[in-house]
Amino acid sequence: MTRVHPKSTHARPGLAMLAAILAFAAATPQALAASEYPFVTIGTASPAGAYYPIGVAMADIWNRSIPGTRFSARETGGGVANMNLLASGQIEVGIANENIAYDAIMGNDPFGRKINVTGGWVMNQSMGVFVALRNRGLKSVEDLRGKRVSLGSPGSSANVIGELVLRAHGLEGGDYSPAYLGWQESADALSDGLIDAAFMVGGQPFPAIESLTVREDVTLLSIDGAKLRAAASYPYATGKIPADMYDLEEDGDGVLVRSIIYLQPDLPEDLVYEMVKQVFANVPALKAAHPSGDQAALLSPEAAEEISLLIHPGVIRYASEVGVW
Repeated sequence: MTRVHPKSTHARPGLAMLAAILAFAAATPQALAASEYPFVTIGTASPAGAYYPIGVAMADIWNRSIPGTRFSARETGGGVANMNLLASGQIEVGIANENIAYDAIMGNDPFGRKINVTGGWVMNQSMGVFVALRNRGLKSVEDLRGKRVSLGSPGSSANVIGELVLRAHGLEGGDYSPAYLGWQESADALSDGLIDAAFMVGGQPFPAIESLTVREDVTLLSIDGAKLRAAASYPYATGKIPADMYDLEEDGDGVLVRSIIYLQPDLPEDLVYEMVKQVFANVPALKAAHPSGDQAALLSPEAAEEISLLIHPGVIRYASEVGVW
């Protein structure tokens, strides 16, 4: 903002008003846009995953670089909860797996109504895995019949994806005993013998699983990708987690889903432009928060169309500048 030179201290009122008008006009567009939103809340998930530390890192980046708005990360139930919080206006930015947001946008279960959000950018590549203690002797998802299984915190994407994977392998709700525990709670419950397996979704390596491997030998249950794709309307893919990530006996299976940043449609274009610009200027800070932080990426028009996602104009402006849009 323009500073008034000391000599103008005793200027006539008319000149002082003119100086104020010129100073206002010189304010940066992002500062003016930010003033419309003095507070922006980022919906994340349980702390022992990737969403929360990356969300905190983004808030820190924006607080240091964008004047006029205070950003804060909020612990939530996860992707499903974040879509509902965006719909109710309780948060301005939310993180969710792409399949969850697709269901929200299309009005599918568990939402039951269409939710109006705009897309931002890919935060990271998430993987959903069923983790169990090696001494339990469990090998595949089919082995969970009659077992106690944690499916993440209520409102997390793990609820939806985990139940789908179980159903694809022939296990309906009555075939296992579900529990709805946060990531670290799930790890502790595995170690204490309170549950037999836990489905966890997030960027790898997953902090809760890492903490578990310090005290226990773990295994990742095998997932049949063909069965999953046959059971789902969304085109899920599966991938492998290297054995050395968690000291496994062999590479483990996981369900691949991108975690995407979603935005309130009415966030000002100038503010969102500055938000995305600062994220990609500070990728090392995201990676310092979580190893998957350097997977941040922009969506191409084709990629956004594939998942029926309308991208926020502020993101499109930045993506156009860097040749992605």
